[in-house]
Amino acid sequence: MMDDVRTDEKKKGLHRGSQLNGHCRLLLRSGITLLAVTVLSVMNVGVTLADDQPVPSITVGYQSGTITAIHEKTLDIDGRTYGVTPDVVMLDAHGRMMDLGRLRVTAEVKFHVTKEQSNMIDKMIVTLPR
Repeated sequence: MMDDVRTDEKKKGLHRGSQLNGHCRLLLRSGITLLAVTVLSVMNVGVTLADDQPVPSITVGYQSGTITAIHEKTLDIDGRTYGVTPDVVMLDAHGRMMDLGRLRVTAEVKFHVTKEQSNMIDKMIVTLPR
């Protein structure tokens, strides 16, 4: 009787286990694809020290220094006094806007002075001490 069932299945084009093999192959392919995507994503998210540095092309024409004193309307950078324009653009090391109130003595800065007055800062990138 068992042989009759197998013969009928062969006549109808049915093969035992072939559907299960198809599902196994699909699951295996899906698993490998998921693993590959996960590995590639983790590799692209890596953080390096270079991520903390501003893009060099942004700072062409900027001076570098360390804030040595903070006064009400001026900053001392490496012992020299600079004013700050009212519309100064201040960015942190990651390129986000920064408020003047977050400045700290010993912070490293890259700054641009106005062409009209060489002692007025109009743009600054600040790296706060950790």
